[in-house]
Amino acid sequence: MKQTKNLLTVFIFSIYACTQNNVETIGVKLHHHIKQTVEQSGTKKNEEGTADEIIEYPDYLNLDFIMGKFDPSSHERFVRIEDKYTNKTNIYLDKKAYKAFLRMYRDAYKAGFRLVIISATRNFDYQKRIWDLKWSELSDSLSDNEKVREILLYSSMPGSSRHHWGTEMDLNVLENSYYDDGEGKKIYDWLRLNAHKYGFCKPYTAGREKGYNEEKWHWSYKPLSSVYLKYAKENMKDEYISGFKGSEFAREIGITQNYILSVNEDCL
Repeated sequence: MKQTKNLLTVFIFSIYACTQNNVETIGVKLHHHIKQTVEQSGTKKNEEGTADEIIEYPDYLNLDFIMGKFDPSSHERFVRIEDKYTNKTNIYLDKKAYKAFLRMYRDAYKAGFRLVIISATRNFDYQKRIWDLKWSELSDSLSDNEKVREILLYSSMPGSSRHHWGTEMDLNVLENSYYDDGEGKKIYDWLRLNAHKYGFCKPYTAGREKGYNEEKWHWSYKPLSSVYLKYAKENMKDEYISGFKGSEFAREIGITQNYILSVNEDCL
């Protein structure tokens, strides 16, 4: 009888041990599965130890694209803006941004406003012409550093402009005061209330500590520009900016951090 009890005890203990081993094994497998799930969910740890989203950038996105070193007229992402929507000739937008603009244009028109694109995609060479013209118009009494900072109130260094991306457009009038009253105010109020419905945000608002002055006329197609901005944050460096008068001040001024990345939070 005593021997039978001993055998029973050993049997029960064996079952318990196996159960514990299985639980531990299941626990290891479960932990491993959870770890894999987290690792595959599109997050990574940054330097601070918090999770960052892993972004899979499109194949066409590289530094040449970010810096506008291409011809939009021959780029598959871009489409020519129809004459009825602009006062310029042969200007371009990204196809998706343009489709979104057309929807916004139609609804604005129904509300009694006409949106006119007066500037859109500007590649490096286009931006350089703007920069060089403004440089030539400034007084020779200013130092080169002072000229750069004066131009940067509203205009980007070539290679650093959001207008390179095909997501940006300037509408109607390039003057903030135009939108303070009358027809301009009606247009601006409508855009502030409705532009986000079509994917547009205003990158240069008042009250930001760094970067360009407010531009009430400038609107950005966020579904794409926010991705491009993240790419610029990860890959752009001030020393890449060169090829025009005053470009040597890009690093001193901190163009990437203080201008490219200094936008309204709604556009991030």
